[in-house]
Amino acid sequence: MVHDARFSQHARRALLHARTTAQRHAHPLVDTDHLLLGIWLTEGSFGWRVLRDLAPEPVDVEQVLQGLHPRQTSPLPSLPYSEGVEASLALARDEAYWLGHHYLGTEHLLLGLVRSGAGQGVELMRNLEISALQIRRRVQRLLSEGVTEINLEAARRMTRLSELSRRVLNAATRLAHTYRHPAPLVEHLLLVLARERRSLATRWLLEAGLAEARLAQDLERMDFIPIDTTLDDLLERAVDRAEALGTHYTGTDHILLAMTLDEQTRSLLERYAVDILTLQQRLNQSLS
Repeated sequence: MVHDARFSQHARRALLHARTTAQRHAHPLVDTDHLLLGIWLTEGSFGWRVLRDLAPEPVDVEQVLQGLHPRQTSPLPSLPYSEGVEASLALARDEAYWLGHHYLGTEHLLLGLVRSGAGQGVELMRNLEISALQIRRRVQRLLSEGVTEINLEAARRMTRLSELSRRVLNAATRLAHTYRHPAPLVEHLLLVLARERRSLATRWLLEAGLAEARLAQDLERMDFIPIDTTLDDLLERAVDRAEALGTHYTGTDHILLAMTLDEQTRSLLERYAVDILTLQQRLNQSLS
């Protein structure tokens, strides 16, 4: 369940924040209090919005967490999830199903967490003076207003994309339509990047050896097995890379750099003869 491919990027971040928080405090496992804080730390997410609205001036959460679990003298390298977290994740899946959502977001994590009532998340909520009923009502209100995690993530991505990145993305969509493919894939985006002469990233991609003609031929014939990484996944990672580098926009170079850092998209580049090391060196020199 933890590795469910339907998790939104925000939900994945929340789970990562939960784990790193438990590790930072040398706690023996990842419990529901860590999950609650993980959601809180995932700024811009649906769950973060709910918690921020309910407790705009929270207590010192980190201080509260310290006393909720025994501290380990020899922290484990990989922490297990508590039964409470496992139950919350299972219930989050149920909540997504009942709401008719095809993804698992932080809104579902919150609903699953409060519905389970398990673990130390209940104690942390008490310290924050937030009730399960308040969370459920706030989630329902936002959903009734048309807010979803996917909408929030898409808005974040689009506001960060440079004008050239938007043109490239639109061109990938048009290319998929031209080939009568059901949806644009990373493969379509890669071909568009190879043909976008206004981008330095394109020059570096071709200099790194991209077999553009073979990629175009395979796309036209649909003679390949699409990778699992979606365009949304790739763009989310590109935005993250841009933010990590302190850039206020996400350019085509950030998108290409994100492609070299993901196992699936890296294998796609290698399939079409791209020298990953050469490409990364050019991109890192440009972005440093």
